[in-house]
Amino acid sequence: MRKRYSRLTALLFAGFAVLVWILLFNMLDHEGGCTTQHLTYMCGLYADGKVQGPLCDAMCSEQLTVHSCLSNRPEKQVLHVSWEQRGPWDTSHDHPEVILKFVRTWYETFNQPQPLSDTNLDYSYLIERQAHHMCMEHFQSDESCHRFGQRTVLNADGDYDGEVSQSEFSNMVSLLMQQEFFMLLALNDSKSTLDMLGYCGGFYAVQKIKYTSDEIFSRQDPILDVLPPIFPDDINEMLVPMLGQLSDHSAEYLYRNFQQVRVPDWQERVDFITKCFRILYDFSSQYGTTVRCCDSHLGNYGITDSGKVKYIDMDAVMSTKAALLLLSNTQCETDEDCEIGQFDDCSSKCDTNLGRCQDVMKQNDLHNFCTQTLSPILLEAPVVLDLAVDEKLVETLTQLVLECRRLPLYTAVEDYREKGILYVWNKFDQILRDFEAVQ
Repeated sequence: MRKRYSRLTALLFAGFAVLVWILLFNMLDHEGGCTTQHLTYMCGLYADGKVQGPLCDAMCSEQLTVHSCLSNRPEKQVLHVSWEQRGPWDTSHDHPEVILKFVRTWYETFNQPQPLSDTNLDYSYLIERQAHHMCMEHFQSDESCHRFGQRTVLNADGDYDGEVSQSEFSNMVSLLMQQEFFMLLALNDSKSTLDMLGYCGGFYAVQKIKYTSDEIFSRQDPILDVLPPIFPDDINEMLVPMLGQLSDHSAEYLYRNFQQVRVPDWQERVDFITKCFRILYDFSSQYGTTVRCCDSHLGNYGITDSGKVKYIDMDAVMSTKAALLLLSNTQCETDEDCEIGQFDDCSSKCDTNLGRCQDVMKQNDLHNFCTQTLSPILLEAPVVLDLAVDEKLVETLTQLVLECRRLPLYTAVEDYREKGILYVWNKFDQILRDFEAVQ
């Protein structure tokens, strides 16, 4: 027994050493490309008059504070920031802390040769037509896309002087080429997406949410979630495999001593699922078509201070029209080649005779929601055990999930909304009401 605990102590000491090493590494790298490199470059472009935006004054002020980096992916920066100085056209006054996002592919678009400025060109008209054209490539409603074009003109006029200059035109075009920015602007009136608060060059700001839903509901790798923010955000991903190789005892020890466990109760879970149904229903009809979430998981649902649930990562959000076009133009050898962004959420089968993916999805967002969100939140064995959920209720909800998975792949928007989403949503509510009535 003594040898066993001596070994455990040694393993825990080794784990602590790893923590210290990661801490030091993160401190040394804190001013690296993830936090300030692109910001500094963008502010240099702003100082030279090459980029525009209502947030440039605030973003490029000395009072900008970068609190943390929320994404370590080299292709995209996500920063938690705040600033005190406000520009004259800054619309983020109600948001003292915001999230800044930047996609590195913006450089490719921005650095393309631009035509010489022509004072005879109406850049307001040109950006409206460009935005309308891009909208029609994604959606099907000419009227809605006309309004989108008009909204884009207002956003492109970064200094609000009533005219869109050539540099403002180029700046907005480069932003519209970014999938998330385009979808955020297109769904700007939706209560299901984050409020977009402005932009500067290739950076755009969105409201900061309080939690991601996986922080509340996920049970996977929660070790060290309460460590100070100086630790890197992917520390769990880095440590859990190492600790698992060292000892199950060390992982269990760290879980018990570092994690402040609070299991969300049943009503919290039901309320969350209900709010997610609202997002599904909202996305099911936009601009005459359905919007697809091709990377749908708990980490992409955010919970605000007021308890609202919003979809927070729009990189893989697109209209059904755009998703099917992308799949049909994809060459393939097997079905695994027919996934958008390497996610199975939006996938089709490979037509091996043609060597191209079929333009028919294997499942819709309702199917994905039932299996990837509703079921884990309410029906996973640890949840049922921790909350002592009634066996009959579990059985009935399980049958609903199975029924949901078997529903047809409705292609008409109204069928999908009425016979798909509302059918499952109403049945879900009825099951809960019937169960409460007999308690």
